[in-house]
Amino acid sequence: MTMESISRRALLRGTGVALALPWLEIMIPRQASAANVESGPPVRLGFFYVPNGVNLQQWRVAQPGPLGELPRTLKSLESVKDRVVVISGLQAEHCFAKGAGHEPAGGGFLVGKKCKHSETPEVGGISVDQLAAREIGFHTNVDSLTLGIDPGHRGDHGFSGTYLSHISWRDKTTPAPLEMQPKQVYKRLFREQPPRAANWNSTTTESKAIATPETSVLDLIREDARSLQRTLGAGDRRKLQQYFEGLRSVERRITAADRDQHSHHRDGFAGNAALDTDEPGLAPLIIPEIDGTPAVYGDHVSLMLDILTLAFQTDSTRVASFMFSYEKSGRAYPQIGSPTAHHSSSHHQDKEDNLEALALINELHMQLFSQMLQRMAAIDEGGTSLLDNVVLCYGSGISDGNKHNHDDLPILIAGGGGGTIAGGRHIQLQEKTPICNLYLEMLDRAGVRLDEFGDSTGRLGQLS
Repeated sequence: MTMESISRRALLRGTGVALALPWLEIMIPRQASAANVESGPPVRLGFFYVPNGVNLQQWRVAQPGPLGELPRTLKSLESVKDRVVVISGLQAEHCFAKGAGHEPAGGGFLVGKKCKHSETPEVGGISVDQLAAREIGFHTNVDSLTLGIDPGHRGDHGFSGTYLSHISWRDKTTPAPLEMQPKQVYKRLFREQPPRAANWNSTTTESKAIATPETSVLDLIREDARSLQRTLGAGDRRKLQQYFEGLRSVERRITAADRDQHSHHRDGFAGNAALDTDEPGLAPLIIPEIDGTPAVYGDHVSLMLDILTLAFQTDSTRVASFMFSYEKSGRAYPQIGSPTAHHSSSHHQDKEDNLEALALINELHMQLFSQMLQRMAAIDEGGTSLLDNVVLCYGSGISDGNKHNHDDLPILIAGGGGGTIAGGRHIQLQEKTPICNLYLEMLDRAGVRLDEFGDSTGRLGQLS
């Protein structure tokens, strides 16, 4: 490695480890004469799903145009609202099915077509995130991340329960495996994963044993890191140190979680009737014994989102999806004053106590998402931030959980899309605009150009 430049694909190597680097100024070619030389940070795509709809009274922005005072649910976005676009009027008609609201909402949200009404899962095709991964995943060590927090549940009304816990689909019958274990995701990204192209014929990740889990990845690449630091300017050394501190923080939290075997899943679903059941025909809710998982729900989410941020920062992946819980989630949140199951609260019947419980849950999810955005905003990428170079869709396939409707969805976009998205706005679209029109805009910014996807009717044309 020299002062001239280093490759965006450069790795720090140690025993059994190849650690990707964050964006550094030294990676910008001195002369980008070749047309195919990548001279700036890539745009990354993320899809963040919240189940059961929202308390719309606390979500809706009053007027289109510049974002002024934010409604209650969005308050935590205040410091990054210049990189947020709230979009009203979007519809997911493909999530509608007679007699069922939740299963088709989860399974169809990113697919853009209806799920098959069957106990055997079959969706309408590949989901938008996996389509992006198929097109751009070969650029990165990991083609995509499919992350979640909670296990799924049995389906109802003749629909497969797989639809509830999987929004990401590789093809009609193959959901992308949901990863809930922070330690395993971290190991795959930063300890065991050699560079590879997308493999669409495998649903498992092969790994080989390396150093013990107690060994920090930073210890394993120490000598290569010291050699690199001697070639860097002051600004790049600060960025590298910031990155190392982020890695170390994640490792410490995973280690601390290893020592505490208490499961927040057991607490969150303690009142769920399907947790321990002998009722014939009712499958019990399986609480995973997840190794290295924090004992508090919010800590688990924060840790997973930190790992996702590191993956984007190092260009280890450019595509990710994240589920705050499964669709139809019966999780309770007693730690924030919402002890009733989320699904029950979403069927609020306009009762103030139910609406308040739902608002508290919506606030928590948004606060955790906002904290991730703030961390991304603090990561420099050559005069721009990581937040400037992502397009993140946050929302739900259900609008009002009491009605199970799929129009006027609670959707927002965060990130600058590589300088192509004008933030700080509320866009009011024509009623029942397909959400797939938004997906086409997101794909555009990642360099994936399609004429149509799902039930799209065109592009929004209003994000720039």
